[in-house]
Amino acid sequence: MHHKIIVFATLAFTCCQIFAHEGHEHSDDYASEASEVVGTYTPSIKSHSAEAMAAAGKAFLNSLDESQRVIVLEKLTSGEREKWTNLPQRSGNGGLALGKCSETQVKAFCDLMATLLSESGYEKMCHVMLADDQLLTGGNPRPGFGTEDFFVVLFGTPSATKAWGFQFDGHHLGLNLSIEGDRITLAPSHTGAQPVKFKIGDKEIRPLGAENDVAFELVASLSKEQQQSAILSNTKGNLVAGPGKDQIPQLNGVSCKSFSDSQKKLLEQLIFEWVEILPETQAKSRMDALKMEFSEMKFGWRGGTTNGDAIYYSIQSPTLLIEYAAQDRGANHIHTIYRDPTNAYGKQLGKE
Repeated sequence: MHHKIIVFATLAFTCCQIFAHEGHEHSDDYASEASEVVGTYTPSIKSHSAEAMAAAGKAFLNSLDESQRVIVLEKLTSGEREKWTNLPQRSGNGGLALGKCSETQVKAFCDLMATLLSESGYEKMCHVMLADDQLLTGGNPRPGFGTEDFFVVLFGTPSATKAWGFQFDGHHLGLNLSIEGDRITLAPSHTGAQPVKFKIGDKEIRPLGAENDVAFELVASLSKEQQQSAILSNTKGNLVAGPGKDQIPQLNGVSCKSFSDSQKKLLEQLIFEWVEILPETQAKSRMDALKMEFSEMKFGWRGGTTNGDAIYYSIQSPTLLIEYAAQDRGANHIHTIYRDPTNAYGKQLGKE
């Protein structure tokens, strides 16, 4: 499986014929049938228990035919786990594309992802995909873009007791979950958005709205002295540890040890925007551990301090690295990364 072949728009492209055998046409609010399922389907979630996760994984696999299962399944130890990307991909270059799935299969996928994630985490993943549909010219297929060109891979066999992995990537999304029993990590994972704001019907959607707004609240709350340490440049930066860059750098910024209680609350709220992608139990456990590291944490900033400016910021501690960076279209194009250098790809799973 080779996720990373990038196909440019100049190449010939044949639209995936999804749902054709089921006789459905998508509504005008959505770019494809896959988009409409992602945007309108309410997943069936029995719980977020290890047993429910394993059952949802097996149900998804059972919905596939043999040729699709061969594409989806990889060994837990496969080196492909580290070859994920947030760049535009094209069907056939690794994993199973949603555009190659029937309506029933996309719904089974949604059931699985919603069982693995919190309600807000699942919604965020859907919104990232739906934002990508906005990049389709006139709603027409475009190689590597749109909900149809997001890919799923399972590493190992879904199990309530043994370790397994879930990977879902495409343009502006690289979700890596490592699961063992009730222990889950999403390190490393990428979320992004372009555009950062769009509408479906009358509903306005901002996939990474809080990641932006809370950050500006936090930097505005800093004293002049704190800002002198936190603000490293008046111009934005880019991700230092993005996809494919698993070596963790040491970043600069203000020591969060100096933060007041109100500033620590904002810091906690900001970090939680990534951590709450996980179900409630796992998110609480992760946040409890991270709050113990606040005195070792640093917060760095590049760019202006008025909400709407194109910015970069980082939050780093011994077990955390978060980066947020505006891209070529400024504040309307965002990339973020979440890492735990001590637990990348679940390397702590199986240890007491």
